[in-house]
Amino acid sequence: MANSKVGILTLLVLCGLFFLGSNVEYAEAKTKVCPQVCLKFGYMICPHSGDKKLYPACTNCCLAKKGCKLYGSHGKLICTGK
Repeated sequence: MANSKVGILTLLVLCGLFFLGSNVEYAEAKTKVCPQVCLKFGYMICPHSGDKKLYPACTNCCLAKKGCKLYGSHGKLICTGK
């Protein structure tokens, strides 16, 4: 008798976990992995600098401020800071 009660209770708990688990929404990871390495690029132009070319010693697409555009040595856009 005790075994059947334990079995029924276990079954109810497992069913409850199954139904509760099916309604859980998983949060997406919004963190961005940013390697701490320098890019080889020609120059950078930022909104606050106007058309002035900036030559920081070390930066990459992750470290550049929002809206800053990094260009290669031949003037090709590499990326934009976010």
